[in-house]
Amino acid sequence: MAKRRRRKQASSQDGSADISAQAGEVYAPQAVANIREWAAEAAAANGVALYDVEMVVHGRWTIRVYIDRPGPLNPEESVKAGECQKVSRYLEAYLDAASDLPDNYVLEVSSPGIERLLKTPEHLEMVVGHRVQLVVRTQVEGKNKFSGELMAYQDGVLSVLLDEGPNEPVDIQWADVKEARLKYDFDF
Repeated sequence: MAKRRRRKQASSQDGSADISAQAGEVYAPQAVANIREWAAEAAAANGVALYDVEMVVHGRWTIRVYIDRPGPLNPEESVKAGECQKVSRYLEAYLDAASDLPDNYVLEVSSPGIERLLKTPEHLEMVVGHRVQLVVRTQVEGKNKFSGELMAYQDGVLSVLLDEGPNEPVDIQWADVKEARLKYDFDF
């Protein structure tokens, strides 16, 4: 994982550093959209794909960028630290030049991990045929948390063959899923 701490120097009229951005000020949605766009460009320029971007504000911004190999999921081929570093350096140039971002931020670039969160339909489509762990709002087979093989994802419906349950797939609405993650079989 490449982790960088940057402090852009911004001065007020009297020459003192402007620290208002560190007080949890909310930034324009356009700034967030720009970060996603720049991260996708940085990933593509370095031969990897953007998986996700998270932003956390606790006094200062922490920008987490997750990159992965393009194409079908292959847990055996993860991104390397050097690739994370290259994406980080590429993205830093945009972040440091942006006037609508805070002066003080932390940039973290890493792989989403082998048991990654699945947040979007695109993430689900990538892991069809793999085991997933789901936490749902409405119980399925008497449980709110279960694992199984994702057989299909189409039109907002996951078809999951549960590890413990009926011998045929159960359909679950994506809207009912509170959390989904890839479940890797470490014993395999």
